[in-house]
Parts: sequence; C-alpha cells; structure tokens
Amino acid sequence: MPRALWTAWVWAVISVSTEGASDQASSLSCDPTGVCDGHSRSLNSIPSGLTAGVKSLDLSNNEITYVGNRDLQRCVNLKTLRLGANEIHTVEEDSFFHLRNLEYLDLSYNRLSNLSSSWFRSLYVLKFLNLLGNLYKTLGETSLFSHLPNLRTLKVGNSNSFTQIHEKDFTGLTFLEELEISAQNLQLYVPKSLKSIQNISHLILHLKQPVLLLDILIDIVSSLDYLELRDTNLHTFYFSEASINEINTSVKKLIFRNVQFTDESFVEVVKLFNYVSGILEVEFDDCTHDGIGDFRALTWNRIRYLGNVETLTIRKLHIPQFFLFYDLSSIYPLTGKVKRVTIENSKVFLVPCLLSQHLKSLEYLDLSENLMSEETLKNSACEHAWPFLQTLVLRQNRLKSLEKTGELLLTLKNLNNLDISKNNFLSMPETCQWPGKMKQLNLSSTRIHSLTQCLPQTLEILDVSNNNLDSFSLILPQLKELYISRNKLKTLPDASFLPVLSVMRISRNIINTFSKEQLDSFPQLKALEAGGNNFICSCDFLSFTQGQQALARVLVDWPDGYRCDAPSHVRGQRVQDARLSLSECHRAAVVSAVSCALFLLLLLTGALCHRFHGLWYMKMMWAWLQAKRKPRKAPRRDLCYDAFVSYSEQDSYWVENLMVQELEHFNPPFKLCLHKRDFVPGKWIIDNIIDSIEKSHKTIFVLSENFVRSEWCKYELDFSHFRLFDENNDAAILILLEPIDKKAVPQRFCKLRKIMNTKTYLEWPTDETQQEAFWLNLRAAIRS
Repeated sequence: MPRALWTAWVWAVISVSTEGASDQASSLSCDPTGVCDGHSRSLNSIPSGLTAGVKSLDLSNNEITYVGNRDLQRCVNLKTLRLGANEIHTVEEDSFFHLRNLEYLDLSYNRLSNLSSSWFRSLYVLKFLNLLGNLYKTLGETSLFSHLPNLRTLKVGNSNSFTQIHEKDFTGLTFLEELEISAQNLQLYVPKSLKSIQNISHLILHLKQPVLLLDILIDIVSSLDYLELRDTNLHTFYFSEASINEINTSVKKLIFRNVQFTDESFVEVVKLFNYVSGILEVEFDDCTHDGIGDFRALTWNRIRYLGNVETLTIRKLHIPQFFLFYDLSSIYPLTGKVKRVTIENSKVFLVPCLLSQHLKSLEYLDLSENLMSEETLKNSACEHAWPFLQTLVLRQNRLKSLEKTGELLLTLKNLNNLDISKNNFLSMPETCQWPGKMKQLNLSSTRIHSLTQCLPQTLEILDVSNNNLDSFSLILPQLKELYISRNKLKTLPDASFLPVLSVMRISRNIINTFSKEQLDSFPQLKALEAGGNNFICSCDFLSFTQGQQALARVLVDWPDGYRCDAPSHVRGQRVQDARLSLSECHRAAVVSAVSCALFLLLLLTGALCHRFHGLWYMKMMWAWLQAKRKPRKAPRRDLCYDAFVSYSEQDSYWVENLMVQELEHFNPPFKLCLHKRDFVPGKWIIDNIIDSIEKSHKTIFVLSENFVRSEWCKYELDFSHFRLFDENNDAAILILLEPIDKKAVPQRFCKLRKIMNTKTYLEWPTDETQQEAFWLNLRAAIRS
C-alpha cells in the first residue's frame, strides 16, 4: 500500500464519532508501521477508535485516569503499550484481555492502589512489565505473575507505601533478566519469597535500611548473577557468618549505588565478600563513607583478602571527614588478589607507596578525573609498585610535564598502555624516557601543538586527537593505529613514516583532498576515518571517491561524513552525491573546442566579408567617423577648387581631354581637382579624397558602366559619399556618360541611388550639336 494511502487509512481508523473523542484522536501521530505517539498531549482518556493497525502506542505523561474493558479491545496486534506517568487509578479486569501479542507494558508512576492478576491472564508473550511508583502496599492477594511465563524484565514497588513481600508474590516466574524492587520502607520479607525464581541475571534493590537485606540475600545467593543495591544507609549493617550456609554462590557482581557506609559497616561488607565467594567484581558509585578510615576490625577478624574480588570500581566517593582519615595500612593486605582497580572523580591525589607495593596482582589501574600530579605520582609509582601493571589511566589529572611523567613511570617494567589524556602538557620535549614495553599511548586533549622524538618508538597505538597539531612527520615503524582527529592537519601523514599502519582516524581536520596514490601508499591500511574535513570536490577527487567501490570498505564513515566545502554550488552536499559540469572537469578539451569554434567563426566571417564586401563597409564607416570629426563645411576662403571630379580610370580620356579642356581653358577658367594630378603624394588616399571634397565648391561624379564596376570607386573613391550626402546639400553634380540602369548601381551606394531617383543629372550627348549646350549647363551648375 503506498505511504500516502496507508497514512490516510491509519488516521481514518483512529477517527471517532464524537467531537471530544475526535479531538483526542487527532492528537496522536502515527507512522505507516503502526507506531502511534501520544505522549505529553494532555489526554484525559485513551483515544477511542484504535484498531488492529496500531502496533505501538505511547500515551505516557498524560492525565489519563481510567482504562476500560473496551478501550483497547480492537488493538489485537499491539506489541508495546506505554501508560506511565498518568493519573490511572482504575484498570478494569479485561482491559488487556485482547492484547495477546503484547510484549511491553508500562504502568509505572500512576495511582494504582490494587493490582489484579486478571489483567495479565492473556498476556502470554509479555516480556517487559513496569509497575513502579504506584500506591499499592503489596503485590495483590493472589499470585500476580503466574500467567507470564515469558516475562524477562519486571519492575515493582514504590518509595513509600510498598512495605511487604510475600512468598506468593513471584510464583510462576522462573527466569528474569532484570528484576527491580523499589522498597525503601520494606517492613516484611517472608523467607523464600524470591527463592522461587530459579535464575535472576540482574537484581536492583532500593532499600532505605539494611534490616532485611541478609534475608533477601540468603534467598538469591545461589540464583543471582548481579546484585545492585541503591539508596541504602548501611550504618547499621551487620553480617552474621551463620546467615549464609550456601557453598556454591552464583553472585559475580555487586554494585552499591548511592549507599552510605561507616568504618564498621564497611568491615561487615568486606566480610560478606569473603563468604559469598563467587563475587568477582565490586563497584561503589556515588557512595558516601562516613568514617575516618579505622578498619582495624579487619585485622581482628583475620580477614586477609577481599574474597575473590578481582575488579574494584569506585566512582564519586564522598568522604566528609577525609582530613581525619587513617593511613589505610589496615586494608593494604586485602588488595593482593585485585587485578583491576578504577577510582574515578574521587579527589585522589596520592596512592601511598606501600599500597602500590601490596597491589601485586594489579594489571589495570584507572585514576581518571582526580588530583594526581608529578610530585604525588613519584610516591605512587615507587620502586616495586604495581609490578604487573599493564594499563595505567591518568586521564584528566594535574600532570604538566610529559618528560617527568615518562621518567617517573620507568619503574613500571610491564606497562604497555598509558592514558594521560586531558592533562595540560602544552608542549613536548625533544627526548623522553618511557617504560620499555610501551605499546599504547593516549595524549588526546593535552593542548600540544607539535610532536617530537619524545614519543617511544615501540608504540603500536597512538592517540593525539583534539590537539593543535598542524603536521605529522614522526617515524614510528611499529605503529598500527593512529588517532589524530580534531587537529589542524592539511594532508594525510606520509606513509613512509608509518609502514605498518592499519587504522587511521583523521576526521575533523582541515584536509582538502586525498588521492588514490596516497591511500595506496599505506599497504596495510584497513580502516580510515577522514570525515568532517573541508573537502574541495575537484573532478579528480570525485572521480576517485565515486569510482572506487572498494573505498567504502576502507572509509568507515562513508558516505555521510564526507561533505563538499567547495566549489560553492556543491557546498554541503555529500561527496558521493556531488556532480560537476563538463566544463569544470574537462577544461582543456572545452578550451580547445571553443578555440576551434572561434577559428572557424573567424574564417566564416572573413569569407562572408569578402563575399558581401564587409571590409568595404568597415572602411567606409571609419572614413565617415573621421570625416565627422572635421568641420562640417570649410570656410569660403579655404576653397581651392571649383570642383572635385570623381571618375573611373577607364573614363580618364573623356575627363582629361574633353572636360578639363572645356572648363580649365574657359574664360574665366574653372579650377578642377583630379586625383592623378592634385592628390598629395604619401598621404592616405582616404584623407586625400575627403580633403579634396572639402576644399572643392562642387563634386562632379562622372557616371558610367566603368564607374559602377570600378574597384577604385568601390573601395576608395566612393568614401566621399558619406561626407557629401550626409550634409544634405547640393554640392553633387552627376554626369551620365552613357545610359545606366539605375538598378545596376550597387546597393552600397544607397544615397547615390536615392539622388539619381530624386535629382536631375547631365547626360553627355552623342550628337555634337548638343555638346555645346552640355558644357554650358555644366558651367552653370558649377557656378551655382
């Protein structure tokens, strides 16, 4: 079904007939998979009209008060139902009867004062049930969970009114991955109430007082893997050796979260570790020790070890009276078997030398977010301290000298992994001393701006992320993993410096590009993270990244981490999706093609100019522009000739032997300007023509077939037309030596054609008797 139709169908089936119900249903948002979200919509009831299309329904954080038998009866395919943080006080017996596919049910933090097993009688596949934070005092009159064979996570109880746990309460449950019981005010625990559960992976107990803690522990010690105790005051805790008779205990991990101890109760907890022999890991998180470190009772009770505990974790330990603390010497002997110790954010500034020497089995030590400095580290890492220590974490302490830190750790002969990140080293000396087996070094976030030969040559893993590095030019022949993200590198490191590198994280630098040749130069590279850089998406870079299918197996953050920063029109696009134009990627070919096209265009233009006399038109235009810049009319006193004669060379006999004789030898004589005789030698012919016309009173055109065909007239002599006809005067005298068809005059002599059509002209008569009249009229025209 198309997405749009499915969405419309979901909204249709959720719609209701009444206006109020319709308003509530419209507050739900459902996607095509049937997941409906209605949390924090101020709903006061379950929307009606819900159908089998709904598979997940979230109505948490509303104001719903009542769940009726018919509210959910059509949701037969519902798998997840969240009704937490409402005001529900009543759930009818058959409210969940039709939800046979329900796997997740949250009814936490409502106002349910009574719980009914009938609610769950058809929920055979239910895996998660949360009943925390309601008002009930007990888990009902009958076994509440006997119909839930597949239940894996169960959360029950509240912080005030839940006071009793009975033997029937957990009947029917055989295996739970997680059981959380909130019973801060627990007053009654019937023995064997939890023993019916054959296996519990993780038990979370909220107990204010430890009065019933041992009773609970006795029941679960052989079936529990992981116990977490929260919000408990252990000031009055007392462990009786006779309490636990189990030989084979299954508890492997114990967590104290927000728990308060005294010196005495801590001793009792240590005694518990010794008798519950399976405990391998202990964690104290956000706990408070109300004491002064007087653990002498440990010696009195002849307690030699922390049981079989191998891993000890302490986070955010508060010691109000730390200034009165003892020297801890009484607990030194207990630490001999411990292999992993983590003490985070607990204001530790010193590990006494004697304590370090007693930690003979220690392989891992984490002192992150404390107050260790070089001065105190010198005492902590004394001779024979931590003899088998392999990993030391001193992240975010007060170390300042890299050279001194390395020198102080020379006593740790087996150290191969050192984390000193988030310290303020700022600079790195040229040379340093390090333990001989160093393989891993973390110098991230230490504000260093350059790397030197201070780094040990034995390193296989180096982390220098989040610093101010702008280059990497160290030779580390054994380095396999390099983490150098969030720096200022402009290019990948030289592969010749790192011959066996297999993993490199170099994201969020200022790298613009990298090439196939660069990647191929790392012969063993298997994983590269280079996203978050400012990539210039050139044609070569795009061709390489988009054309290499195998590249995706090497680039771990491909393709989302790789985005273009330039050119501007693809900025922000994924490198995988960026496309450049043909002109950007084949510039040489485009330039060559354009050059060829221009050359052909020039050839075509030249041919057209030759064919249609374009050169002539350009010369005429130039001559016209030149003429325009001269005075429009020469003053009368500057006139040198009576007439300038324009004629074809083939008509020169008539001009020179007839017209010149008749005009220049007449009395008074006329002075004619002939180009053969009167043009200034060496002067541009166009200037000669224009000057002659301007210095002549009239211009005589001797027209004939020869005149029309003459190249001279075509390309040089007839430039005079622009000046002559543009002034719109009567200086032109036309003499027709022989009959000419007006249509035979070329189109470029448009004004001449116009004058021939609008003005009279003199025709040379072939009859000699009429020639005298011709010369008479010509003389008159020149004088006019």
